[in-house]
Amino acid sequence: MLATDTVHNLGVWARSMGLVGLFALTLFDGFLLGLLPGINDIVLISFVVAKHTLGWAAAAVLLATTGSLLGATAIYRIGRRGGGKLLRRRFPPALLRRVESWIDRLGAIPVGVAAMLPPPFPYAPFVFSAGIMKVPLNRFRISVVLGRGLRYSMDAALALYLGRHLLDHLHAFYWAVLEPVIIVIAVGLLIWGLFRLQFASDDRPYLP
Repeated sequence: MLATDTVHNLGVWARSMGLVGLFALTLFDGFLLGLLPGINDIVLISFVVAKHTLGWAAAAVLLATTGSLLGATAIYRIGRRGGGKLLRRRFPPALLRRVESWIDRLGAIPVGVAAMLPPPFPYAPFVFSAGIMKVPLNRFRISVVLGRGLRYSMDAALALYLGRHLLDHLHAFYWAVLEPVIIVIAVGLLIWGLFRLQFASDDRPYLP
């Protein structure tokens, strides 16, 4: 997670603005796709700890997920309308080849897995590539909502359960507790996607 003055100032601003600030920041993070990795998690956790009620936590998760979805959808549309050159300037060719291979085989599933994984996992190339490779928009949206929604839900659950202790030791708790859980779930989803793909291939009729 970033520990710069910019991140700190954005976090203070978002917390002071409440749910409106949280939504705006997740939308901003969605547009920049990870240039401020982890700031949305920090602000969401801080907000839920301050309110410490299930209703506020659910509202925060819903708005954060919506903001991330809208930002990612904008980038998806840029990719769909010819953002290949921008993508190749920003990311290493070897990484892009792997991402494009996964999306070609599994469709929108890798996007959901990437949306769930914490920084510094590269989320942006999956979103760009999904647009460039014309993954169906509804499937893309579902994957982003599931991935980000699950990640933010776990943020909120930890904030409700641990309260101020989580803020006092955020870095240690994040990497020791949240990250392994998210990675296990993401790997499980990826395996499920591979099995689904294999079964779909086996069900296809054989044409001599």
